[in-house]
Amino acid sequence: MAQKIINENKPLYLQIKETILRQINDGELKPGDKLLSEAQFQKSFSVSRITVRKAIDELVEENYLMRLQGKGTFVKEQAETQQKSLSLTQVCLEQRKKLTSEVISVIECPVPTDFADLFNSKEAILVERLRKIDGVPIMLEKNYLPLAFTFLLDTDLSGSLYQVLASFSIDPQYKGLNQVAISQLTDQEAKLFNVQSGLSVIHHKGTVYDSKNQLVLASEELVRVDLPDLFKYYL
Repeated sequence: MAQKIINENKPLYLQIKETILRQINDGELKPGDKLLSEAQFQKSFSVSRITVRKAIDELVEENYLMRLQGKGTFVKEQAETQQKSLSLTQVCLEQRKKLTSEVISVIECPVPTDFADLFNSKEAILVERLRKIDGVPIMLEKNYLPLAFTFLLDTDLSGSLYQVLASFSIDPQYKGLNQVAISQLTDQEAKLFNVQSGLSVIHHKGTVYDSKNQLVLASEELVRVDLPDLFKYYL
């Protein structure tokens, strides 16, 4: 197994998780390979079993690993593990719809609690946009990117964010976290969408990584549920 890793600025469970991801992407761990037991991970990294379990639980949830009762934890097939990072821009091109983005804010801000373990600092670059299809507001998105991406503060972000990142040699490759729930719009959010408050929307939280398993962004999005053509983007 991998060497011990100690980074005081990053939670231990996340270091273990990233080590396993790196081994999968490098081919050291192949589809069908069995992982070490929790006890073996615990000994190898000198951490608690709870820490090991949290790392493995997240990789199972993100479809990199699978548990077989009585047999252990195994690496999933590549096609199943890495969800291709498909941007809304690509979805609209496929559907021949016009996509525009109204930039609400691009600022440095505290990292939300839900994403705190993913970042190396307590602050991130927030890119908040209202996205419209054929002129109709359909999505309110908040993208949190590493603080090192300061170039975003002085860049036109009314187009594709992925294309902007690519122009700075940052290549989003695949999705990690992909959580979908239903929530209701607040009064302030409803004004942006130009609909009544309390309207049910898709509440999506996700992460996107590059080919080296480095976090590119963590996002939180509110999407109108009365637009079924977009459902496939989130499910």
